[in-house]
Amino acid sequence: MKKLTVEITSPPDREELVAEIWDENQMIAEINQESKILKLEFYTNEKLIKVDYDSFLMALIEAKEKLIVEG
Repeated sequence: MKKLTVEITSPPDREELVAEIWDENQMIAEINQESKILKLEFYTNEKLIKVDYDSFLMALIEAKEKLIVEG
């Protein structure tokens, strides 16, 4: 099982930090907190992306924890 990685970034078009979820060299999702409620956005490039459920769930938990601590 390959591990997804989480990067906390501060994009210029966002007021708050975002958590990017990466599958190797492709960003597959972003969690943002622009409205003070966490929103999840998926990026597909019009192709099917398959990821391990447990790995994705762990990445979501990690992203939430990092945003709460760093935000």
